[in-house]
Amino acid sequence: MKTKLNYALLMTSLSLGLAANITHAESTKKAPIVKVSAEHAHKTIHWGYDGAGSPKAWPTLKTEYVLCGSGQRQSPVDVYSSKFANLFPVQFNYRDVVLQPLNNGHTLQANYTDTVTTKNSVIIGGTSYPIASNTKKYSSSLMLGDVPYELLQFHYHAPSEHALNGQHYAMEVDLVHRNADGNIAIVGVFLKKGTHNKVLQNVLDNVSVTINQPRIIQELLINATDLLPNKRDYFYYNGSLTTPPCTENVNWMVMKNPIEVSEKQVAHFIKLIGNNARSLQPLNWREPLGSL
Repeated sequence: MKTKLNYALLMTSLSLGLAANITHAESTKKAPIVKVSAEHAHKTIHWGYDGAGSPKAWPTLKTEYVLCGSGQRQSPVDVYSSKFANLFPVQFNYRDVVLQPLNNGHTLQANYTDTVTTKNSVIIGGTSYPIASNTKKYSSSLMLGDVPYELLQFHYHAPSEHALNGQHYAMEVDLVHRNADGNIAIVGVFLKKGTHNKVLQNVLDNVSVTINQPRIIQELLINATDLLPNKRDYFYYNGSLTTPPCTENVNWMVMKNPIEVSEKQVAHFIKLIGNNARSLQPLNWREPLGSL
């Protein structure tokens, strides 16, 4: 009986030792080379304006970008003067701010956030009593009807993304606004070749060549009013962001009259960024309305 027990223990020990050796041998083998499939590699492509990340590929790059392909109210579009209406009264309330240029790899932009929080109060019997809730007052805003939209930033495209009666311009500057409910309103302004553009030159001269490296130029003030034409008739339509994720329900106001930019400035911008305009999108049932 004792002999059988010793034999069983011996065989168990040999089995455990053999298993340990096999495990050790497997752990010391080199890991197999895993080939990344084309499908997996495609998921890592960043959106852009040419190559594998071009606008046609945007809907396939991320699930969040699906509207870039399936949306029915996409931008930019060709605006034209076919129908006019009494549109929302638009009032621009822009103030001087310190230049904050940024090269995000897709465009050159200038951040414009300058929101101040004000404490409301009521005077009763000569004594001022604070109101419990505070409100934000936008120092630079667009009044669309009676709704204020804060100016967040403006950025450039070359050539223009929108077209006017089928005609593209040398560039376009888009002024991006947002209201308290998160709704977006964008004012698009065409730039035709002509005289030197002071605001764009300030951005070109001071933006960092390093991607996503913001700068604050304390000694230089700008005002977005200088990006607006003197005559401010506009086309209105409901569209989208022109870059991923191509979010819809954006209020677009495209100015009928352009401002000017020099040929040298256009070339400088393209040298830094390249062409960065999405192609025109179908209007579908939409019809841009021209202001009277």
